[in-house]
Amino acid sequence: MNSKRVEDHGLLSTWFVAESAEVEAALVDSPWKVLLVDDQKDVHAVLHLALHDMLIEGQRLLLLDALSAREARRAIAANPDIALLLLDVVMESDQAGLELVRHIREELGNHSAQIVLITGHPGYAPEREVISGYEIDGYLLKSELSANQIFVQVYSAIRTYRLMREHEILQEDLKQKITELKRSNAELEQFSYAISHDLRQPLRMISSYMQLLGMSLADQLGSEQRDYFNFAINGAKRLDRMLLGLLEYSRVGRLGEPPEWIESRSILDDALLFLQATLLEAQASIRVGGEWPRVFVSPDEILRLLQNLIGNAAKFRNACRTPEISISSKVSAGHWYLCIADNGIGIPPEQIARLFQVFQRLHSRATFDGSGVGLALCRKIAEHHGGRIWADSAGEGQGSRFCVSLPIPPEVA
Repeated sequence: MNSKRVEDHGLLSTWFVAESAEVEAALVDSPWKVLLVDDQKDVHAVLHLALHDMLIEGQRLLLLDALSAREARRAIAANPDIALLLLDVVMESDQAGLELVRHIREELGNHSAQIVLITGHPGYAPEREVISGYEIDGYLLKSELSANQIFVQVYSAIRTYRLMREHEILQEDLKQKITELKRSNAELEQFSYAISHDLRQPLRMISSYMQLLGMSLADQLGSEQRDYFNFAINGAKRLDRMLLGLLEYSRVGRLGEPPEWIESRSILDDALLFLQATLLEAQASIRVGGEWPRVFVSPDEILRLLQNLIGNAAKFRNACRTPEISISSKVSAGHWYLCIADNGIGIPPEQIARLFQVFQRLHSRATFDGSGVGLALCRKIAEHHGGRIWADSAGEGQGSRFCVSLPIPPEVA
């Protein structure tokens, strides 16, 4: 507050001296800063008298004064946390107040500070025009100004400012957390890639030398010792497959092909071609139906997803019946829905939540071999494309169905 300017006005001198200690105490309690911008000192006097003892949510107001738009710019620069401006329009120019509004909103990018116009010249600032053309939060006429009007307008504006600042702080905190999470995920992916890549070479050496050692000592080993060698070699091979799966998992979204527009049916045809030997061995019947649209995807990642899901449908088959695999596709509400259903061994409903986690297995390796990464890989691919994947089953022996939903962006010609 410019104390000299206030003291110069007789109506404020007594009040200012009496209240100076309280204003200082309010400063300690982080008062709401209100900037009064008007070239008429008597308007400042009226506003001070109306607002000096006002409490909003337990906090006092700190009233700052400016007699022109130029002074107001300096006050705003020195006090970026101003909550409210009570602003005249006609000062050093007919549009000085409105130019200050544009400065605050557009040049400073400050959209949380509340701005209430208090004008004595509505012809220079018609209410409808300034409300629709400027980002202001209230409009009062000096000729109709009353203590109640000032109280209601200021109280409402300060509460709005508090809510907006809380929202901005939450948004800033959220952005910071998202940035930190992205960085952490990137570091974790790089770490998992390095670990899975760098560990495979020494692991293969262990497996190879164990086999060579077993061969060179073959005549000296008993059956139990040969079993020990086989356990060690198989364990090394199994760990290598797990590391390979982890390597593929870490590559999703990082080292795959960039997304492009492609016919979804052509990706399916490629997947079925690569799985031909597996499907023949299982004697599986394949039924394909539905609408197969053009999609904007990473072709190699979607190919891998289809291979995993169709391969699982053939792998987890019921020994008592011929595998039947149904592959259907449709477009709805801007999304591509893909479903692979089978008549295989099914999934206990209570186990479905574990399916898409890394290294989670529902069956022993003696029954079904695998690394436990395939469905986690499918989940990551779906999420990398902004979609999701889910499964359902009536229970053991009842078959299962895996569905993927991926958004289809508008295709630009």
